[in-house]
Amino acid sequence: MRQTRSAGVEIDGAKLRELRQLSGDRLVTFAPKCGISKQYLSQIERGDRPRVSPPTYARICLALGVNRRTLLRTSAA
Repeated sequence: MRQTRSAGVEIDGAKLRELRQLSGDRLVTFAPKCGISKQYLSQIERGDRPRVSPPTYARICLALGVNRRTLLRTSAA
């Protein structure tokens, strides 16, 4: 049986970067607020990691102070 793509929340890395920068946070100060490494945060923002675990997604939204729908990646229809 073939495995499907790993479960997780599709996150909009570009929007995350924009909101983080608008809040005045740098990678090195924001990543610990989310409980992740700055390298992992950078990968998410660049789009190298388009999916994150639900707990990680929740911590990122909480650290930014945004609604959980804010960073969901939406597909262009």
